[in-house]
Amino acid sequence: MWIKDKIDDKILIINSNKIKPNFLIESVISEFDNNFEIIRNIKSDKINIKNNDWIVENAKIFIENSTSKKKELIIKSNFNYERIQSLFSNLSSLSIIELYELKENYKLLGYSTVEVDVQINKLISYPFYFMLMTIFSSIIMFNSKKLKSTSIKISIGLFSSVVIYYVNNFFYVLGSTERISLLMSIWIPLLILSSLNTIMMRGINEK
Repeated sequence: MWIKDKIDDKILIINSNKIKPNFLIESVISEFDNNFEIIRNIKSDKINIKNNDWIVENAKIFIENSTSKKKELIIKSNFNYERIQSLFSNLSSLSIIELYELKENYKLLGYSTVEVDVQINKLISYPFYFMLMTIFSSIIMFNSKKLKSTSIKISIGLFSSVVIYYVNNFFYVLGSTERISLLMSIWIPLLILSSLNTIMMRGINEK
């Protein structure tokens, strides 16, 4: 795991082998100035990150060609254990407010915010998606009255659901890989579904 942080006119690059509750294990912190000139490197087997004032235990400090040791070293950071954990949350489980907070954290770290933007747009589009799916289902049910076989009705419903699911996923992948814009990746499937509903409703009216 690596973290990029900027605080007090310093840039910190933190590399850790693992993270445990409130601790970073086997870590190296590289401290730079604003011109990315190295100030010092700090190595530690255990760093307490419960708060924003990190406690580096048994720190080995490397400055140019000299080395020193310190039993306890305090380093200020914009991140703590709770905030770092939020970076790795399941995006689908977050609210819009939490997603925007996560987006700001990603920007601070220099991470790509594409996946977060996709999830935000998906949440915004959900009400329209559910409305269109309700209309689509109603049209299917209305037309299926002519079919006597239950298995055929189930097959049509399953086939339609699978096609819509894969079309949505196809456009989500295009958006997340930046092949097309995020807005297009979210709203084109809805436009397709909306057009399909319109055509099917016209067919019903003509009958």
